[in-house]
Amino acid sequence: MAVSDVILCGICDSQHVSNIANYWCPECDEGLCTTCKTYHSLSKASRQYGIISIDDYEKLPADICKIEQNCREHARKFQMFCPRHDQLCCLICISDNHKECTGMFPIDEAIKSSRTSTLFDSLEKSLKDIQENIERVVKDREANLVEIKQQHLKSLNDIKDTRQKINSRLDELEKHMIDNLNSTETQLKLKIETLLNKLSEKKNEIEILKTNLMSVKQHGSDLQAFIGSKMLEKDFTEEIKYVQNLSEDDGFSQLGLKCQIDDKITNILSKITAFGSITFEKSQSPIVIGVRLQRQAQIFTAVPPLSKSIDGITASLINEFRVPLGQSPTFITGSSVFSDGRMIFADCYNKRLVIVHSDGTLDTEIPLSPLEPFVMTCIDDKTTQKNKQITNTIKTGTCGGILTYRRGQLLYFEKRKGIVAIQMLNNKAITLVEDNNTESYQIYITTSGENIYYAGNSSEVKCYSVKGEKRWVYKNESILSGLTGIAVDQNGIVYVISNTSSNRSVVLISSDGKHGRELLTEQNGITKSFRINVRSNTLNVVIYNGNVLQFKIK
Repeated sequence: MAVSDVILCGICDSQHVSNIANYWCPECDEGLCTTCKTYHSLSKASRQYGIISIDDYEKLPADICKIEQNCREHARKFQMFCPRHDQLCCLICISDNHKECTGMFPIDEAIKSSRTSTLFDSLEKSLKDIQENIERVVKDREANLVEIKQQHLKSLNDIKDTRQKINSRLDELEKHMIDNLNSTETQLKLKIETLLNKLSEKKNEIEILKTNLMSVKQHGSDLQAFIGSKMLEKDFTEEIKYVQNLSEDDGFSQLGLKCQIDDKITNILSKITAFGSITFEKSQSPIVIGVRLQRQAQIFTAVPPLSKSIDGITASLINEFRVPLGQSPTFITGSSVFSDGRMIFADCYNKRLVIVHSDGTLDTEIPLSPLEPFVMTCIDDKTTQKNKQITNTIKTGTCGGILTYRRGQLLYFEKRKGIVAIQMLNNKAITLVEDNNTESYQIYITTSGENIYYAGNSSEVKCYSVKGEKRWVYKNESILSGLTGIAVDQNGIVYVISNTSSNRSVVLISSDGKHGRELLTEQNGITKSFRINVRSNTLNVVIYNGNVLQFKIK
């Protein structure tokens, strides 16, 4: 390492002492010697920072090392990410430049999973795809060279076979023909070899990108991984464009030699002026270029579900349990599922929350008296159970819908307005979907990826994007009425509860909103219900009296 490249301990340097750094703190953006690293790790303010060795730090790409932790304009720490502008924001940035932006979420929420994000997986798969495509093209072009050589030999034999039947007058024509053949082959080889040289250079570039990607993933800080993946994505996009445009290169075409012997060659003493002709054939290559990553619309978002038919979906009862009884009759109006499979229920009459394990056994009970919980949503797996008390109160407008949580926002329906999102960081309310036509106060809401789904006491189910764009509206009064629950599975298929005295059922709606059918009816035990949940291949239907029916979805 050159003297100018030596990294000094930032703490020592501030005291005018020069000590070489053995560690690097991405959060503090400075090096640490062994002694200062010990104090740094003991300090309450910095003990949680992810310190890495200088060796690991020096393995990171230069651009990743330049990632800043704070807003340069306002000298504040970045706290939020704006998908609309694809940039990090401090609180002042939000106030000044992002007042109308929707879908903003805390970066702490995103960087926790940045190393395992879908973007990293997608980039790795795309990089693998690029390499595989290049290798396939190289092998195909090399095979084409062998084929051209074989065609060349065959053409040469044809020429010589014909030549043997002709006297010495054809010697000059033969030479001209062979020269033409060799010249044409040279042209073809040049086209393919030029492409092969380009591909060889491209392979080296891909290896560098691959090394940088793995370095960022393995050695970068969470924020570096978060921003670095975005930066590397641009390079990958250029490589993808190059591979996708390979078919436009002359060297990518299926080249070949064709020898055509003149039919009049036997009339050698008359008007024959040429032995034949050498041309090259060009046809579409059998290689199909395929790269899975195009351009992610957002980072860390769910991959859009593949379209799946609802016709073949079946549901079979695999378990049934009852929410533990309270002092008053049980009246379950809200439920949700934790990431570990536990379920939580809002028991309105008993003024409590009840958490049970996946098999229905009691985990904990949280009294809320004098409050009567009617709707609820899970923000995380630990806060409610650990504290067992109210830690924060958020004031909403005229809340007429079941709450749902999405990336730092609470979503609910407000009558004569639409779907409203409250930023939990600053309690700021933003209207995501304008809907003045839905009159019901009791609207059931859920989200999946970049979509919002909601339904009320009517025969309509609506799907909008988080930007307020209408995706579809499904209406079918013959199977939908008095809707009281909604959920979406990993394929984008919507499950709703039709809940009137004449129709108790669970209805499926296709991901494009064009088709619907009944999945479960009263014959399957469906009675008055308010909530429905889908997790993996398990469907939970929550009956108002506390009975929970669990179905296996196939």
